[in-house]
Amino acid sequence: MTENDKARLEKIKDKIAQMKARENIIITRDKKQQRKARTRRLIQNGALAEKYLNCADMAPAEFEKLLKIISKIGEVMGIIKNQ
Repeated sequence: MTENDKARLEKIKDKIAQMKARENIIITRDKKQQRKARTRRLIQNGALAEKYLNCADMAPAEFEKLLKIISKIGEVMGIIKNQ
């Protein structure tokens, strides 16, 4: 392998490393956006649950029990599945 070939190979390896770094940046940015979107959705859904289920003063365990009871009602499950 000539010196010229070695230099070209090093340049290619450097470009590969740069592209991998760019890929990681893009993946990290996408994951961050997904986490933010999920957090926003959870907050909004929780606020709606508090509003319509009057559960603002309930502990999370109590609220979970309420949701389990509601989810066992056949008509409710039919509505949920059709959404």
